Amino acid sequence: MDRQCIDGGRRENVTTGVSDSLAPPPIVGAMNRCVAGLLLALLAPMGMAACGGSEATAPTPTAQPTATDGPAGIKVGRSRLGPILVDASGRMLYLFTEDKPGRVLCTSDYLNCPSSWPPLMAAERPRGRTGVDARLIGSIHRTKPAGSQVTYNRHPLYRYVEDEAPGDVTGQGMFGYWYVLSPSGRPITRP
Repeated sequence: MDRQCIDGGRRENVTTGVSDSLAPPPIVGAMNRCVAGLLLALLAPMGMAACGGSEATAPTPTAQPTATDGPAGIKVGRSRLGPILVDASGRMLYLFTEDKPGRVLCTSDYLNCPSSWPPLMAAERPRGRTGVDARLIGSIHRTKPAGSQVTYNRHPLYRYVEDEAPGDVTGQGMFGYWYVLSPSGRPITRP
């Protein structure tokens, strides 16, 4: 059998004892392991995002959202998915399925969560317009960005930065976590 082993960066044939002088010195092997580890750490978040099943690319981060000057408005808009909740300017509102009642999870910079999915923030109690059930409107305190985030049927509400105009629903179903809401406060999960 012609097995080889590595001994301090020097390969030696186990059966013959002949040394292979072309083997890299030990420091090169250690550097390669460090470079590989660094690349893995840098590329792992992108790989995890790719596993979500969406072909969308990560959006360019934007400035952190701030509370509106007055009460945030929620209204019912029309889309290819039917009637859905939109903000006062007509942009789609989404829920994040990993958020839990009373607990916001989209707070870290991991995968640019609050930058890609700016929360709908309000300085005052949010208001509903025609077609919105005012009993389902509320708010929750969040830490990053700090302030009061608007909720609907206990779901914290977000916008998606790639939705550039009213009617855009490019975030629908993103990574299997982000969905628009119907006026009843339930997620619409069809694509």
